[in-house]
This record gives sequence, C-alpha cells and structure tokens, in this order.
Amino acid sequence: MSRRAAISRIVVVFWVGCLVVSAFPVWGEEDTGPWTPGRVAERSISALDAIQMTLEHAPFIRLQEQSTFLQEGFVLQAAGQFDATLLGDISYEYSQTELTEKEKKGEQRRRDDIQEDIDNAQEDQVLIQDSIDQANEARQIWETNGDLDSVEFTDEYAQAQYDVLLALYRGSTPDAQPEIRDSMIDFFDVIIADGESGLTEISESIAEDSAKLESLGEVPEITQSTDFNLNLAINKQFRNGIIITPYADLTGSRVRYKDKGYTTDEGGLEVPDAYTTTLGFDVVLPLARNLGKKATGAFERSAEIDYDASLDALAYSASTSALDTLNAYWTLVAAQRRLEIQLQSLDVNRRILELTQALIDADELPRAELPRTQAAVAQDEAAVDAAERSVVEARIALADAMGLEVGDGAVAPLASDAFPRIPPEARAASLEPEALAAIAYDQRMDLRSARKLEESGKVLLEAARINRRPIVDLDLGVSYNNLGEDNSPWDGIKESVSGSWAGPSGKIGLGVEVPFGNHLQKGLYQQRQASLNSASITADDLERTIALGIALDTASMTQVVRQAVNYDRAAAAYREAVDVELERLRYGTVTVLDTLVTQQRSLLSELSLIDSQARYARILAQLAFDTGRLVTHDGGYGSVVPATFTELPVQQ
Repeated sequence: MSRRAAISRIVVVFWVGCLVVSAFPVWGEEDTGPWTPGRVAERSISALDAIQMTLEHAPFIRLQEQSTFLQEGFVLQAAGQFDATLLGDISYEYSQTELTEKEKKGEQRRRDDIQEDIDNAQEDQVLIQDSIDQANEARQIWETNGDLDSVEFTDEYAQAQYDVLLALYRGSTPDAQPEIRDSMIDFFDVIIADGESGLTEISESIAEDSAKLESLGEVPEITQSTDFNLNLAINKQFRNGIIITPYADLTGSRVRYKDKGYTTDEGGLEVPDAYTTTLGFDVVLPLARNLGKKATGAFERSAEIDYDASLDALAYSASTSALDTLNAYWTLVAAQRRLEIQLQSLDVNRRILELTQALIDADELPRAELPRTQAAVAQDEAAVDAAERSVVEARIALADAMGLEVGDGAVAPLASDAFPRIPPEARAASLEPEALAAIAYDQRMDLRSARKLEESGKVLLEAARINRRPIVDLDLGVSYNNLGEDNSPWDGIKESVSGSWAGPSGKIGLGVEVPFGNHLQKGLYQQRQASLNSASITADDLERTIALGIALDTASMTQVVRQAVNYDRAAAAYREAVDVELERLRYGTVTVLDTLVTQQRSLLSELSLIDSQARYARILAQLAFDTGRLVTHDGGYGSVVPATFTELPVQQ
C-alpha cells in the first residue's frame, strides 16, 4: 500500500468513526415549563395538560353546557305551575238607565199629592179668612147696635153658636143684655184670633209644601248607577293536584236619580251606598284526572330527570373531547417521532455519502456508487420535508381539538410525552371483555344519561295513564262577608271591614268532564309509550354497542401489542445491523448498496414501530373511553389520571 493510500484510509476511518458516534443523535431539550397558548413553538405540553386545557376550552363542551342550561330552564318552567299566583281585578262601572213608566207615574204622584195639599190649604185659607171677615163685621154691628139679624157666618158651627147667643140676648132682661153683649163680642174675638192663628199655620204649611215641591223638581227621567269591584286572590296548585284559592272581594254600589239629591225631599231615592267585603277560600280536589303527584307533578319530575341526564351528557362530552384530544396528541407524538427518525436517517445517509465520496477519492470505490447515495440523501430530504409538514398539521389538529385559537403551527403546542410503555403480551391477552363491559355499564355517562331519559319516559307515561280518566273535581268553599252602608266611600269601606261579619257561608260542587272517545288523552298516552320504547331501545342498543366496542378494543389490543413487540425487536436488530454495515463499509467488505438497503430497512422498521406504538396508545385511550374511565366525574367536567390512558385497566 502506498503512503498516499494509507493516508486516505486513515481519513476514511476518521469520518466513519464520526459517523458511528453521531449516527443516532438526541433530538430536543428537556422542557422548561408548562405550555400555554401563544408561547413559542419550542414549548411542549403533556397529554394530561392537553386534556385539562380541552376541558376548559373545547367548544363542544361549551355547547353541551348551553344544552344543560336550557334543560335547567325547562325544570324552572315545569316548577312554575306550582308557583303561588296573585290574581287581582279592579273594575268601575257607570251606567244610566231610563225610568219605567210605572216609576215615572209614582214620582209624579208624589208631586201631585203635595200640590193637592197646597191647594186644599189655600181653600182652607179662604174659608178662614171669610170667617175672620164675618167676625169683624159682626163685631162692628154689635158695637154700633146695627142690624143683629144681618150677621151671617159661613161656618155652620159658628153660625149655630151665634144664633144661640142672639136668642139668649133677646130673651134676657135689659139688665142682663150688656153682659150677653160682652160675651158675644168675646165670641167674635175668639173667632178672629183662632182664624188668624189658623191662617198662620196654613201659610207655613203651604210654604213648606211649596218648598218641598220645588226641591223635588221635575219628574226624574234617568237613574244613575255606579258599581265598584276589587278582587284579590292567591291561586296555589300543589303537586298532589289540589288547588287552594284564598280570596278577598270588595264591592261598592251607588244608585241616584240624575240631577237629584240623596233624600226623598230632594227628589232622591234615599238608598245609601252599600259596600260589601267577602273573605273566603275555595278548594278543588281532583278525584280522577290530575289525581296525585304522579299525574300533576310528572312534568316537573321528568324535567328534573332530563336535567340530570343533560349533566351526564355534559360529562360524556368531556370524555369525548378528551378522547379526541388524546388521539390528536398521539398523532402529534408519532409525527414528532417520525421527524426524528427521518432526520436521523438523513444524517446517516449524508455520512454514507461523505464516506462514499471519501472512498471514491481514495480510489477504493468506483464513481458509479455516488449517484445511489446521492439519491438516498435526496429521498430522505424530501421525507424530512413531509415529516415537518405532518408535525405542523398534527400540532394544529391538537390545538383545534383543545379548542384553542391558533393562527398557524408556529404557536401550536408540541408534545412532551412519550408513547405509553408496551405491556407484556400475556398482560394484554388477559383482558376480559365481559369484566370491562361491567365497568363500562356502571361508569359510562352516556349510558347513565340514556337510562335517565328512559326513567323520564316512564314518569310521563304513568301521568298519561292516570290522565286518561275523566275529569271529576270536588269544589269546596267557605266565606265570610260584611256590609257597610254609608254615603262616604271611605267610611263605608271601613264599616264593611270592621263591622260584624256574617258567616260562615259554604258551597260544595262536583265538576265532571267526560270527553266522548277521549282521543286526546289516548293519543298522548300512545305518544308517551312510543317515546319510552324509543328511549329503552336506545339505552339497550348503547349497552350492546359498548360491549361490542370493548370486545373490539381487547382484540385489537392483543394484536397491536404483539406487533409492537415484534417491530421493537426488528428495529433494535436493524439498528445493530446498521452499525455493523457501516463498520464493514469502512473496510470495504460490503457494498454501498447493501449499506443503503440495511439503512432503509432500519428506517422502515423504526417507522413501523412508531405506527404500532401510536396505534397502541390510541387503542388504550379508546379502551379507557369505552369503559368510562378516561374522565372521572365528581360534579364538574371531571378529572383525569394519566394511568387511565397510559396503562392497561385493572379488572376487578
């Protein structure tokens, strides 16, 4: 061997040594803290943190929250039928009514009677005045010794008395006649005094009657009526169907003739304003339809169960979002690992190219070997570009699953966790689908939600069954009332409240409603039956689907574990084979083609191992989801324990 060839061989060995040392570099540095949205690309996030952020930000969970909020509104709405309700009514009515002919005649008769009294009094007044005039004339005759026989009185009684006194006078002795004359004059004075007194009384009577007649005025034509009503009640329906309604009523009434006063002297009716206060309560007892809490409280109970079901559905949505995030996370881990492997492969092929170039320069290899190594490097460079694009897409997909706003992959998270450790084949094969299904039946929140919806359907069906009966309601009532009469509204109202109460008054009634055919309630019952059947079928089918899914998970688990173990062995063997091929290439005991083939097979085995690890991680996450263990629920969205999606479940 020449000196120049020896030097060349030393240079080649140096480069091969460098290649062997750096063939499989360590990529990336240890994470320096938790990832938060907006941090630089080099920051990474664990699978647990990714799930926790998903539970805080995922739109799917937020939407389910609104559905739960909506269902809570239905609960409030259903409970509203049992709220006590204040009922109030106030009314004022004013009316004018024309009097009947009989009423008008009665009022005219009142006025005619007064006028007749006035007319009679005036006639008496004339007679009395005549008597006074006659007495004054007779007195003058007697005082002047006139014609005593010419004295005449209209009043027969006065005339008879005068005739008696005149006879006594003429039959008496002259000595007795002066005394009789004085008596006669006294008689005339009495008539005059009594007449003047009578005239005064008659005049006063005429004045009073005239004033009364004037006060009465014209005969009324219109009656004016005013009615006032104030009603207050509280209506309360209980969940057993009973309805209780305590109430208070205040009524007021006023009746007047138009343009007339209150009293009869004023032409009025003299009917006082009346105010009546009534206190009582009514009770409605359903005897058939709407009887009992199962009928009346069914909608509220159903809404409450539906609300509980919506909470379970919310919890299930959290598990669904967590599974989507985990799948996206393991996809990102696989993409990052593929990029690492592709970069490692590119580095090895570049070093093979350098070694090949050095051997060609040293005349150890023909130049025809160079294009093959250049093609391998170019192929790896293209594969690295594709792997980098896959990482960006996986990062954005993970951010999307977490519900984050990420403009591009530069601020999307990287994955910091490695794939879950592959368990022994025997451990994977020991999984029992029946035992896991039993766990799922107890912990799957979607199944809980489905069973609660089934229970809700049973509640509504029972109510529909009861309400197929006719309506038979017993109506009971007790009341007290009080009357106040006063033309002052305030005083009348006070009297109607504070006076003596009359009662108790009572009522009892039976209301019956029997629809012919009863198609409405029968149709409703059939609808409830169909809804319950659908809910039962859905819940049963979900159980079946869960069992099938778990069976598929366990079968796939056994297969993927076996594949992963085999690919891990193959990858380890090829890594060793690449080291050996590089050493042999250095001494020229193997061709460049053989080295490149071995490296390509090593790359394929590494990628296959990554695929099997990713598949195992996804199946493990799916199994945790299918058994209801991925997210545990304790009142909120739930919590996550890494062991549930990184380790095989422990079967009880």
